[in-house]
Amino acid sequence: MPDELVFVSSFSGGEVFRSGCTFRRGHGKIFYFSPGDQDYPVYHHKDVRKVIANGVAWARTDLHKRELPTLLRYETGDFFNGHGYTGPIEEPADA
Repeated sequence: MPDELVFVSSFSGGEVFRSGCTFRRGHGKIFYFSPGDQDYPVYHHKDVRKVIANGVAWARTDLHKRELPTLLRYETGDFFNGHGYTGPIEEPADA
């Protein structure tokens, strides 16, 4: 379920579609926008381009500083059975 509904599209057959909505997940933001389909060149329309630009600006993170995540790897062997598992293997700091 979206956090905010921005645009709703309706069609001649009575269908209704959420064509613009926002989601927040932790510090992340997602802007979903579907202005039309490939049969019409709507992405060249100045108002559609403005909506996309505004969505990109809105979706910027609210964190002051971004840090690279620590990626952990696991030995594969018998991992799924839990035998011999000693935890994730951290890469050396100089790698």
